[in-house]
Amino acid sequence: MVYLNWMIPIEKIRDMIPQGLEVNAIQGKVLFSILTYRHGHFGPAKPDGLRSFYSSPLQSNWRFYIATDTKLFKEPTVLFVSNSMSSFLYCLGSRLFSNMMFTHHPLSFSHQYIDDHIHTKIDPGTSNAPDLEVICHSVEEWKIPNDFQHISTHPSELLEKIIVQNRALTSQDLNSSHIANISLAFDIKEIKPLKIDFFKSHTLYEIVKEEECFAFQIPSLTFFMNNEKE
Repeated sequence: MVYLNWMIPIEKIRDMIPQGLEVNAIQGKVLFSILTYRHGHFGPAKPDGLRSFYSSPLQSNWRFYIATDTKLFKEPTVLFVSNSMSSFLYCLGSRLFSNMMFTHHPLSFSHQYIDDHIHTKIDPGTSNAPDLEVICHSVEEWKIPNDFQHISTHPSELLEKIIVQNRALTSQDLNSSHIANISLAFDIKEIKPLKIDFFKSHTLYEIVKEEECFAFQIPSLTFFMNNEKE
């Protein structure tokens, strides 16, 4: 799983936030994250013993972080603003059986190791998926960009704040939203910093072109989502 993270001036993204919701602003900037990964036998937890029959599609989630000092949100909560998957069947299934993710199926979607680099490319074609191309590689030392140091100057604490979220929200506005509990299990010692070698996205260019990306890789984790409700 590759995390790409930017601190973005709030005035650049106001139109992306549904009316009535408040994102967490720090020094006038908000955290924006892209998670891209390959699932391992993605499917429901039950019936027992059937998980190995499910496939392993690629997925890319784009999200903001909701302010948790409001009356509505007391736990760490992320707002999904875009979701893409490599499998048409999984996209269809997520639309039919869940209101949490308005999943898009791009024309092509790759996320793979090439030599010692990770190459991710999403070509939306005629779909509503966002476009993205990133090439990055692992480095030995953590470098925390200045804007992220307002969150934490310690890598482990910063990673916890970015990764560990208790709830996920999909919303058109405050009166038509869906929320679910989420949980992640991972070993923070396995997380490696990444350096961006190439980045291109027409969708994001105007938003992130002047901001420094804080990127890292989680080799493996376990993800659960349950108790979905309006």
